[in-house]
Amino acid sequence: MALRLHHLLLSLLPFAATVEAEQKRPDLDNELFEFGIDAGLLAIQDFNTEIGLGFNATFHGSEDFFIQFNYLAAEASYSAFENSQGAYFEGGDRDFIHYDLLLGYNLLAGELYVSEANSTLSNLYIVGGVGNISFGGEESFSATAGIGYKLGLSRRLNLRLDFRDHIYQSNLIAEDSTSHNMQFTLGVGYLL
Repeated sequence: MALRLHHLLLSLLPFAATVEAEQKRPDLDNELFEFGIDAGLLAIQDFNTEIGLGFNATFHGSEDFFIQFNYLAAEASYSAFENSQGAYFEGGDRDFIHYDLLLGYNLLAGELYVSEANSTLSNLYIVGGVGNISFGGEESFSATAGIGYKLGLSRRLNLRLDFRDHIYQSNLIAEDSTSHNMQFTLGVGYLL
């Protein structure tokens, strides 16, 4: 009987330790929403590489997954062909406007040690999703794929480096051609 009581008490010991640890755990500050701005280069296929400006809103659903909305705007200058042969289009049609909704996955979350005493959070992630591109008088469904790196500057402020490929079907230069528009940006994000 004493042996059974001893086994029963030993089996309850991990449960008691877990309850005690949960009671002593400090409240964690969970930042689920992040808002950011970015600037960088957008290589518009068959045109030039332009400066693009954008903003984004991110919902961090878990430690591994996030959902991100992005908006990007750039103005296409005349290509070399257009400078010699005439413009394909004018005015507001030269504005490249893109928005998308992406699902992201954090591949490598970790810490970057900037000195022996100081470290900061860092993250390598991939994204993919769908969106819309308005350019040259066309409105096109687009797919986006990319990779990025995020570095924590402080508890709430992040620095992001992103590479994205915005893919869509276009009839501007050739009938039903697939257009790849590479985007390379540097941005900052603020966690709420």
